[in-house]
Amino acid sequence: MKANHSFLASLNPSCKLLAHLVVMFLLMSISNPKVTFLIWLLAVLIGIFLGEWRITYLLQRLLPYLGFFILVFWMMAAFGEGEETIWNWAWFHITVDSMNHGLTIALRMLGFVTYGLLFTSTTDLTLFIMSLIHQCKLSPKWAYGLLAGFRFIPLFQSELNQMKTAHKVRGYKQKNRWKAFLRYSLPLFTQGIRKSERIAIAMEARGFTGTRDRTYYQTTKILIKDWVYFLSLLIVVIVILILPTGF
Repeated sequence: MKANHSFLASLNPSCKLLAHLVVMFLLMSISNPKVTFLIWLLAVLIGIFLGEWRITYLLQRLLPYLGFFILVFWMMAAFGEGEETIWNWAWFHITVDSMNHGLTIALRMLGFVTYGLLFTSTTDLTLFIMSLIHQCKLSPKWAYGLLAGFRFIPLFQSELNQMKTAHKVRGYKQKNRWKAFLRYSLPLFTQGIRKSERIAIAMEARGFTGTRDRTYYQTTKILIKDWVYFLSLLIVVIVILILPTGF
């Protein structure tokens, strides 16, 4: 989660997350593939014009999900039920109802991915945690624990690459993936426990007790532009729902 210099990056993370979650909740209640497609297209347009997405960036992030999109569509469409048959061969039976249902589920999945990407690609992790503390009243103990846990992920990746490189230099080859997992996981878990203890001791030494009555280096607030984005997004989605292509 790294923010860019777009308009979406300047919004309050909690307000932005709430807006996207509401849209995702509405997506779960929609059974029309046209409406689902329009709501997904809205996320793409927001990412391009307000999130400074490039077409190449969008394709790189969404192409890996294309296989899941096709698989979900085929599973829902090829074994469906309905009166108006489009194609029938062997045990495959594609009808109008099953195809619409398959498109709805697949586009809904794609919409979840796009709205999630819209949040993660324009949100700074530290500001998000601070927003959870100030706006969502999350306990600082949980908030800083989550922040430290997220910071450990790239460290684990770099340490795993170093271990693999060291094994290659020493001529070690492990064809069994399960044994390789056990060989790498134990030292990673051990180092993780040691680092967590060091962080806990360092935070206690600096007077961190986890109470809410404390000062913060960074604070977040909900401004007018946050409410404008929240309400504008909901209004556009509701307009799409009441269009002739809707329910």
